[in-house]
Amino acid sequence: HTHTHTHCSLQEDLADTFTHTRTHTHNMKQLLSTIYSKDLSGFTWLIFFLPSLLYFTLTRTIYAPTHSSSSSSIFGSNYKIASSIILQSPSSSTNSRNTLETLFYIQNTNEPSGPGGSIQLSKPLEIILQPPSSTFHHLSSSTWVHDEELGRGYLLVSDSGYSGRIWRWEVGGGPITIGKTLHMENSGCRSKIWRGDCPTNHHVTHRDDDDDNHTTALPKKEIQNYGSGGITTEIIKGSENAHMGKLLVSEWGERRIVRIEEDGSRTPMAITVPSPCMSGDKERLNTPNHLLYTPWGNLIFVDSLSCDATDDGKVSSGAVYRIQEAVNVPALPVSLSREAHSWNDTSSGETETKEPELLYNGMDAVYGVTLSHDLTSLFVSGVVRGNGEDVRALIVKLPLDDDDDDDEEKEEEEESSDDADKKITMEDSITENTADASSSSPMGILDSKSKVFYDVTPHIHPSCLSSNNQKEETSLFGSMAVDSSGNIYMTYTDGVLIIDSLTGRHIGTIPFHSEGTHHDDGALLTCTKEDDEEEKEIPTSIVFGEDGYLYVTTKHTLMRLKARVKGVAMPTNLVVPSKK
Repeated sequence: HTHTHTHCSLQEDLADTFTHTRTHTHNMKQLLSTIYSKDLSGFTWLIFFLPSLLYFTLTRTIYAPTHSSSSSSIFGSNYKIASSIILQSPSSSTNSRNTLETLFYIQNTNEPSGPGGSIQLSKPLEIILQPPSSTFHHLSSSTWVHDEELGRGYLLVSDSGYSGRIWRWEVGGGPITIGKTLHMENSGCRSKIWRGDCPTNHHVTHRDDDDDNHTTALPKKEIQNYGSGGITTEIIKGSENAHMGKLLVSEWGERRIVRIEEDGSRTPMAITVPSPCMSGDKERLNTPNHLLYTPWGNLIFVDSLSCDATDDGKVSSGAVYRIQEAVNVPALPVSLSREAHSWNDTSSGETETKEPELLYNGMDAVYGVTLSHDLTSLFVSGVVRGNGEDVRALIVKLPLDDDDDDDEEKEEEEESSDDADKKITMEDSITENTADASSSSPMGILDSKSKVFYDVTPHIHPSCLSSNNQKEETSLFGSMAVDSSGNIYMTYTDGVLIIDSLTGRHIGTIPFHSEGTHHDDGALLTCTKEDDEEEKEIPTSIVFGEDGYLYVTTKHTLMRLKARVKGVAMPTNLVVPSKK
């Protein structure tokens, strides 16, 4: 009986356990079913928010590079520091430091820094691409491009060496930098018509992260600069960003300026220009550079051509040109793109393009051009030569009126009555020498309106201004960028000069070669190089990016400096519409 009772109790316990387990399982299923049946769409944002919060934290804290001898990141590469200081101008007031603090990230220090002193940068100028992995031949220009689909921008740098390349460099949208990729091959020379055979570009990897320790530097020999020079983006009327348009490229090998269409065809924008040497003649472009658009859609560019001199043979002459309403030039059909390589003029095709006009011919060589921050003036950099070795490096200011055409008749009368003002004047001796040397040169539309804005000569070693170092395809100073406050950033042999465009006052210098010392005549970089001496990296272009950096190139390196101020914002609502 006891056994039977115990057995029955065990069966009852097992039945209760089974029932409890089944009930519990049923309850769990019911709970899960209830959860899954609920509308949780209001909480799905957590799936995206939490990873995004983690990403934001990493990229703003851990990812933020530290700056010592190099800047680094747990996600990215080490960046070598090119310059960690800014030199105040010796002639500047105590307000110079206050101005520089609004432009860059400066370390807080109680140490006084008077005129001529150095200021330590908390976010210095860093080299993001350099040999051997950079594989650049001769960087000559740079421009920022905004991609509407990506919602961000990237930098394009133009290489004029050999047949040319255009490289793309971007940070990207994640914590790992995308870096360098090839944007265009043979960007300046594709035919054998104007320069003979196009030189072969050296084989390089298309991405910087493909390079390894076995990468070797490019061969050190004379490089033919038949690649791409100046580049810029076309302004689009009514667009949200002025850097969203098609790419314009100066093809040094083809000796022309083209616009790259969406189908890959190349529309010639400029092939021949009025000669800066002989009035009435036309010449094919040589090495056009420094392309920029005005708010009205006019294209401005610079070129260096050779003129006959009575005593010294060939001398270089630089001039500034303008194409009115260049944004309205129709696209060239693909069927004519290859044929256009042999054209002697833009009128050779079916499209109608306005001929370039000589806008400014007041210097012996022009090395840079940029718009003022209020978009009403042009700043032009270059040199004026006097007798013998008397050379001045200058920045001149030109009023950029949209009614220049209305004044052409008046300027023609001034040209015929006043032949002595054909070149800019600085001192009486310079005036006489310049006028005598250029008495047969035609005047540009804005020559009579030009005024000397800043004398760059004291900042450059005399050896860099001699005729032996004034080559047509390159310059040792003069590329400029302007910020929204009106400050000019101009490259020169020793770094970057910062000049207040409102007062013409030198604010400071970002040094490349002589950190910690003021660049007096004894400390300036010379351009006389010994055979076994390593070539110094001299800046070749400068541009503001929309990512908060100021980008600077030399022949073989790409650098950037974090800035508090932005570049000039170009309006797009002033573009002259097509008359069609």
